[in-house]
Amino acid sequence: MALRFRSSPRYGAATLLVFLMQLGPSVHAQEPKGKYVDDQFDFSITVPQPWTTSRLQDYAVPGVARAAFAKPDGASIVLFIQEPGKPFEPRFLVDESAKAMEKSLGATVRTSDVRTVAGKQAMWLVLEGPGTGGAIDGKGAVKTGQHWVAIPRQTDVLVALLTSPSDQFAENAKSFEAAIKTLVVGGTQTPAQSASK
Repeated sequence: MALRFRSSPRYGAATLLVFLMQLGPSVHAQEPKGKYVDDQFDFSITVPQPWTTSRLQDYAVPGVARAAFAKPDGASIVLFIQEPGKPFEPRFLVDESAKAMEKSLGATVRTSDVRTVAGKQAMWLVLEGPGTGGAIDGKGAVKTGQHWVAIPRQTDVLVALLTSPSDQFAENAKSFEAAIKTLVVGGTQTPAQSASK
């Protein structure tokens, strides 16, 4: 099912980067199966099968949740927007997010890089830590992997987040990276964001 969201915020809580947290579920559909188009925040993505759309209420994210997809193995792909009030460079997001996850949740960073995604410079962060398979919480018994892709723009940050039990992570990461290749992202980056390495 394709999703298209209008704002209808519901408030929740989460941790990582310190920004406002909202969940916003209102849906109408007209796009091909697996395609999500967000007119308000100017982006679209297509997530391949066997991923299916999931209820936003089931996820807590550090931002405004816009779309969620899930698989029976407990893996999820969630797209959300952070509105920090000022532009952040991708390198800053990579370095600070990696430090925060290592320090607060005991995660091990596997990849921390700035890459070009949808024609813009983006944070590319892959990590693993103790959790539930559906989240890294720093204490759970299930090894859990996450892949964060964050595209900062002048007024916001678009984040795509894969979370998966580690034993399924490699396979789920293939689907996630295929979806990331379909991202179309409008808006602009500042010269410093565009030059970030």
